[in-house]
Amino acid sequence: MQVGVMVTSYNHRDWDRMLAGDYAAPPITPDVEVHAETMKLGNMVEPLGFDAIWCAEHYGSPYSMQGNPLQWLAYWAGRTGRVDMGTAVIVAPWWQPIKLAHEIAMLDLLLDGRRLHIGIGRGISAHEYDGFGVEREQSRERFGEMIEILRRSEADRFSYDGKHYKVPPTTVRPSARHRGSLFDTMKGAFNTPSSMQVAAKLGLGQLFVTAASLGTMAKGVARFNAIRRQNGLAANQPTAMMYLHCSRDQADLAQARQHAAEQGWAARNHYAVWNAPPFEGVAGYEDYAKVFRQGRELKEDESILSEDCNLIGTPEEIIAKIAHVQQQISLEYLILHPQHGSKAPAQARASLELFAKEVLPAVHAMQTPLHPHSLGADESLLKRDGSNIALGGAVG
Repeated sequence: MQVGVMVTSYNHRDWDRMLAGDYAAPPITPDVEVHAETMKLGNMVEPLGFDAIWCAEHYGSPYSMQGNPLQWLAYWAGRTGRVDMGTAVIVAPWWQPIKLAHEIAMLDLLLDGRRLHIGIGRGISAHEYDGFGVEREQSRERFGEMIEILRRSEADRFSYDGKHYKVPPTTVRPSARHRGSLFDTMKGAFNTPSSMQVAAKLGLGQLFVTAASLGTMAKGVARFNAIRRQNGLAANQPTAMMYLHCSRDQADLAQARQHAAEQGWAARNHYAVWNAPPFEGVAGYEDYAKVFRQGRELKEDESILSEDCNLIGTPEEIIAKIAHVQQQISLEYLILHPQHGSKAPAQARASLELFAKEVLPAVHAMQTPLHPHSLGADESLLKRDGSNIALGGAVG
């Protein structure tokens, strides 16, 4: 199994200021200091033997402050020589499609033969949509059109005439190194049943955060593959991101569980609390009121994540947990998320180092079979509304 590392910045304690609306005061920790610590983490990924650097795309809040993921990964492409790069995710409706196609092609060239894992989604938060002047109600339509345009962009000459995007005959230059196969393994990020159905019908793979129980996620993977099969597509194995803290100190691990809970609180702030109108009545986002329990007060230390989906434990416990996750959901590729919540950067780095030394060799040796229960062969899966089988949380 291959293992990537999420390299992205959180100024977690600045949520106190943001939620209070105290914009006249500066952050307790300046963003530039947070960024410097993120750079230290990123510089560890290749020397420790991991397979890829991954990042998200978010704007305007203390949550995952990386902005343009292709710009960020282009920097790391120049800083490294072996590791792949991955987006978790590019938010398609915030982009002009021809610009996005060109930037992806350029990053593929800069990687000099290494792999670009393309994760793509449609975004959630109202404040980010408002900043780009795009209506959230259009997100699903724009997402579908963008996928089609990206796939067409691999031709020497292409055009597109859609509801939201009009592309005159044009060509992406310089051509991508992997033109013709660049988007073959593109993965869709989703966390509701309706978005899952769209991603499966579009022929995308699965990319999600493990936030629900493994049993719930296993049902979701099977249903995803049932939809793919109904549309003449082969079964797909998921790429999943899991929050990591590897340690032999029990007090350290107890604190790490609080940091994971803080991450769920921060995600809810970004998506559903700060500058966030209700999801009800917004076309295509009705399910998100349930996902983020909008309107319900959530304490910072109250976890909304399932314990069996976090990689928090000793090296031996984490190896066993990853093997169990693989068996349950046919996991193909693992993304570690070592820095989250208010965890001290030094703690995150120590955790990643211990994982690399005592866990990574065993995970690299793990086989990643597609298990029969993930195939979606049960016809009844296609008849369910899927309301109870959302796979996880928002990526990033």
